[in-house]
Amino acid sequence: MKRTRDPVVTTAAVCAGAAVLVAGLGTALGYWRVAVALALGLAVGPVNGFLARGALGVDLAFGATSMARLLLLSGVALGLAAGLFGLQMVPFVLLGIGAAQLVLAVVAGVSAVRA
Repeated sequence: MKRTRDPVVTTAAVCAGAAVLVAGLGTALGYWRVAVALALGLAVGPVNGFLARGALGVDLAFGATSMARLLLLSGVALGLAAGLFGLQMVPFVLLGIGAAQLVLAVVAGVSAVRA
């Protein structure tokens, strides 16, 4: 029997590792604010996968829940970045969230090919 890994959990683990790496490397290079903003985005981004999984059980159009998730994650990014660092760091948090979505897509694609 073939053991399959949960793509959402794998994405969360990869993004957590990437967040630690980015925060450490950026801090070592003297760009701690940018590094922590990217790390925050990488930490928040995988939540979308868990929310998407939960949305599959709701009696709503998946596209509608998708927009709601994007708005929620963008709002969280805006709040985190503005509250912690100022508005100039918002793009870096959003970049981290976008990178997490890319990781989710790649991991899900590899999982689908292996299935």
